[in-house]
Amino acid sequence: MSYGGGGMKRAFGGGGGGFPGHENNHHFKRQRIAPPRDFDDDDLKQQQRVIEDRSPGKEEDGASSAARGHFRPAMMSFKTFLNNQDDNITDEEALLEFNKYKKEFNRQQLNEFFVAHKDEEWMQDKYHPDNCQLKKAATKEAIEKRLEVFMELHTEGIIDQSRLEKKNSEKIEILLDTFVARLEGSDVVGLLDPDDQERESLCKTTSLQLRTIPPTLKREELLSLLTKYPGYLRLSLSDPSPETRWKRRGLVTYKREAKIKEICFNLSTQRIKDSELSPVVNKDLSQRIRTVSGLANDKSVVRCCLQLANRLVTQLDKQWGLWDTTENTKQEEDVNNPMLQAIGGGVNNPLLENIAEYLVEEMSAEEEELLGSDSNTASSSKAIECDGELTSRLDKLILYLRLVHSVDLYNAAFYATEEERPNRCGIFHVRDNVNADLKVTENELADYKEEMGRKVKTMADSWKVLSDDEIQELGPKNETEAVEILIQSHTEDLGNNKHLCSLCGKKFKGEEFVKKHIANKHEEKLEAVKKEVLFYNNYIKDPKRPALPEKPKPKAPPPKPVSKAPVKERIKENIPVSKPRGSIKDRLGFKNVTSAYKDPRTIVDYSDVEFSDIFS
Repeated sequence: MSYGGGGMKRAFGGGGGGFPGHENNHHFKRQRIAPPRDFDDDDLKQQQRVIEDRSPGKEEDGASSAARGHFRPAMMSFKTFLNNQDDNITDEEALLEFNKYKKEFNRQQLNEFFVAHKDEEWMQDKYHPDNCQLKKAATKEAIEKRLEVFMELHTEGIIDQSRLEKKNSEKIEILLDTFVARLEGSDVVGLLDPDDQERESLCKTTSLQLRTIPPTLKREELLSLLTKYPGYLRLSLSDPSPETRWKRRGLVTYKREAKIKEICFNLSTQRIKDSELSPVVNKDLSQRIRTVSGLANDKSVVRCCLQLANRLVTQLDKQWGLWDTTENTKQEEDVNNPMLQAIGGGVNNPLLENIAEYLVEEMSAEEEELLGSDSNTASSSKAIECDGELTSRLDKLILYLRLVHSVDLYNAAFYATEEERPNRCGIFHVRDNVNADLKVTENELADYKEEMGRKVKTMADSWKVLSDDEIQELGPKNETEAVEILIQSHTEDLGNNKHLCSLCGKKFKGEEFVKKHIANKHEEKLEAVKKEVLFYNNYIKDPKRPALPEKPKPKAPPPKPVSKAPVKERIKENIPVSKPRGSIKDRLGFKNVTSAYKDPRTIVDYSDVEFSDIFS
């Protein structure tokens, strides 16, 4: 028996005919949900389905068909849930049991989705510990290469000369192209010449988008097809999503001189795993350098952005182990100190040297208070106040974030897969030009800074994963229990205190000897189980984990259009079509009228009344 509406494995307690000891009680009793158990045979079976190796056939049977559908099954409403409960249940008990049901339902949905997709490459690349370790090493290597190129430009004084304003868009784009050219291995000296004909071939590419890649298709299978065409460089694959019906999308990058339209046509005529790739030519960026509001030039906004940039640089440098931030215990303590992070202390990044001098704001608070000008400051208009030295310090950090860590500060965006994309340093947001005529209030500046901080915080929060405590309600797997389940499942009791190891067929006297044997001789099996536990726990730790979406509720019918005709015409339109009602006399019974009800009153005859008596 199940909860219903989602393939739940936990059964309701009791039966339809009442509870033990009340067989003769004909009063209807609703079934009561069984409380969650710590560990029993059903849990063993459920754990085994998750942690044991499965054959392809069993995998398909073990995974719910709903996990491979488009929407998750509907959860019972509270009203439906109550139909299965005891009539005497209190409000508090009903809410408590319903919350347990919802928690167990969500756990089951996560488990079924994981089981359905755990053998697919995209899922393993995202969450399997072995794949995660390889991916992290590759990402760290790419970041270190980007840092190396950035420091070359910094040493040459190119970074110091850069001002991130709209009027310098062409120079900024040349800087980005130079950075990409050096990443690609070109021995460019200084900045690229904007008139150099080789500039395009050094840093520009051409690319295709593959719109319908089956989620079961492996990268190597796709590469075997794509690398047949000359000029191939790299491939970027997205995760499948409900919006694409769990199809993946890909960006395939080729050299600039590749015959991209010919490649596109050839790929469109081929099928792989009975599926078309639906390739289209990917256009170049329409606008690479984009602008944000000119308010970002104000000194107070620049200082706010400098604080945000400082925190991001400190956090990301620590995450990827740059600048020997974990060289010793003291430095590790410094990096984890939020106060030092705020002022840029505890790290060796030269861009953060003496940054505390620029983060402290100065103002004439006492003077304004004595003069009574503080109350009018917030709403009074003023010109944008610029600080060249402060802005220069900020621009270095913005360039560092963009070129090394692929973070676009003013857009509050992180381009996670940029290294594999056609543009290895694509869109970049800078400040609009300073407008001398622009007037701004303190309230407007405060709103802008608050919005900027909110967007950056949202971006930084998206990098976090749930802690071990936070995932307890999601049903994490336990490594010790998983290992014990594996050992029990491969230990057979032959009787007479004899036991068999089903992994190799050896027999032992005593169950404890079989356990020791499996732990010592089949260590690879135990390691596989431990990794499977980490695999699942990594999945549920991701706040943005892929899962089936809820089925959208049916849309309400559109409202009846309101007529724009004159009032008289609308009144005529709304009068129901019927037979003519007739005159008042007709309705009072003077004629046989079938279109109206006959008046039940009799006609009064006044012939016997003497009118002279009345009016005399």
